[in-house]
Formats: sequence, C-alpha cells, structure tokens
Amino acid sequence: MHITLSSEDLTKVRFEAAPLGETVASLRALQVGTPIHRPWIEATKRRIAESADPQARDHLRLLTALVPPKGFLADSITPTPKYQGTFAEGLAAVAGVPPGVWQRDVTHLLSQSPADYAREELQRLAEDFDAGIPRITAALEWYWSTAIEPVWPRLRSLLLADIDSRLAQLSRDGILEVFKSLHPSVRPTPTGLEIMRGCEADDVPEPGGGLLLVPNAFVWPNTLVLNVRPFVPTLTYAPRGVGRLWEASREATHSPVARLLGKTRAQILAQLDVPMTTTQLARCLDLAAGTVNEHLKVMSESGLAATMRSGREVFYRRAETGEALLARL
Repeated sequence: MHITLSSEDLTKVRFEAAPLGETVASLRALQVGTPIHRPWIEATKRRIAESADPQARDHLRLLTALVPPKGFLADSITPTPKYQGTFAEGLAAVAGVPPGVWQRDVTHLLSQSPADYAREELQRLAEDFDAGIPRITAALEWYWSTAIEPVWPRLRSLLLADIDSRLAQLSRDGILEVFKSLHPSVRPTPTGLEIMRGCEADDVPEPGGGLLLVPNAFVWPNTLVLNVRPFVPTLTYAPRGVGRLWEASREATHSPVARLLGKTRAQILAQLDVPMTTTQLARCLDLAAGTVNEHLKVMSESGLAATMRSGREVFYRRAETGEALLARL
C-alpha cells in the first residue's frame, strides 16, 4: 500500500493518542489472543462475563462482525481522530459517518466470506443504517466502559510517552527518520510512504490533507492504515515499550535501592514503567498527591526521573539514571 504525500502533507504531519482507535484495535487482540496482552485479555473476559448489560452478547457480536480477527475492518468505525480527542468525540465522529461510507465498508466485509453470525449482523446493518449506526455507537460505548476505560490512564501514558519520543526524534533527525522508525513494514519513498500490506484503497484522499500518526498498543505487532475518502490518511503503529505495558511493577520496598532512596521513592521509581501524573502515582501507591509531588521534585533534580507535558498535564518517567539504578533490583 502506498500513501502519497505532497510537500504540503509533510508540513501537516501530526501525532494523536486515540481512545477510540485503542478500543477498536483491542477487539482484534481480544479475538486473536495476542500474547503480550494476555493479562488484559483475561481481565477483560471476566469483565465481559460479569457485565450487567443484557445486550452485552449482542454488542460483542456486532462489533466483532465489523472488526474480524484478521483482514479488512470497517474504516467507518475508526474515523480520523481529532486533536486531543476524547472517546466521546470519537463516538460522535462514528455517528457522523455518512451511511454511504458505511455501505461501502459493509459490502466489502460481506465479500470476505465472514462467519455466519457476522454475515447476519452485516446484512441486518445493510438493510437499515439509520437504525444500525446507533446500535454500533451503543455497542462501542459498552465495550469502552467494560474493556478499555479501566486501563485507559496506563494506555494513554504509554501513547503520550511514545509521541514525546517521536517529537524529540523529529526535531533532532527530521521526518524521514521518524517514518523509518515506525515499523519494519513502513519505508519512506520519494512520493510518500510505502507500507507492506496486501490491501490497496480505491478512493484515496486528495493530497494536502496531511498525515496522522497514531500510536496504538493493541495494533502490535502489525500496523493499520486508513487511506480512503472522506478521512485523513492515518497510519497506526505500535508504540515503544508496549511489551512492558502489563508488567507488574517491580518490588522495591525491601531492596538495596530502598535502603539508598527510602521506601517511598523506591516505590515511585518502580511504578514508572510507563509515564504517570502525580495523581495517578498517588492513587497507585495510596499516598497523598502532595507527598508524591515532593518526592518527584527531588527525584527529578537528581536525574532519577524526567518530565514530559501533554497540554496542561505533566507526566513523570524514569530517566536513564533511574533505569540503571532500578536494573539492580
């Protein structure tokens, strides 16, 4: 697959952490049983089984018909995310996709020899999109609250950390080096980006709309490409550090590090497997936010932790010195 990029497009490349995109990609990880997400998969299956929503089974049938385990998934379920978009904004974008675009997606899905239950769901959609689109948004809202919202703070921290590192690379090395580092299947060409995939879009967007790069934990080990009208070309890739996403924090309270730093600072250092805000750390460690903040200031001044910003929020991550120290646990 080739995404054509003009010089104007290259001035409009932007990154985005997309809660709706994570929600949709996680449906595939749930069905396939992606090994690195096994702790999340096990917990999510329990939450789904315990759901009090009487339509839970119907919701899941509909969503997995639109997002099968492999191959094409409905472009309309992942419309271009807005800057700093929330899940609610993503859901509104899904609701606003024209029925004609949904028809195109459903027709293509039906051509892929879906399972019997999926064919039934897709045919029902095709008969009445005015009734079907609200069913899709209701199913997404249920699945988000059941499967993704409980872990979104941790996911979001990982995505923002990746964006922060990519932007640093952009300022240091330029956009071509960023493209080269996104995924082994992605390479820049004189006219845009080449992605080694077997699918080609017929109705590609006109050049000039830019390019959206979206880190997504659940897309690992692959990529997703949205390159069809009326959407902005979007490349979704796995962020750095995704393999450690569900690791339990290392025990530090009785280690030599704890004797050196004190138990609280050792706990904070161990907890920063993914970047976190002061509030998130305080909740994880059951400490007052003010206490955590004071420790983080000292740790930042000593080079154990570093900060990164997203809008008004400040996230803390382990710096190289902190990583080297914790490696001795």
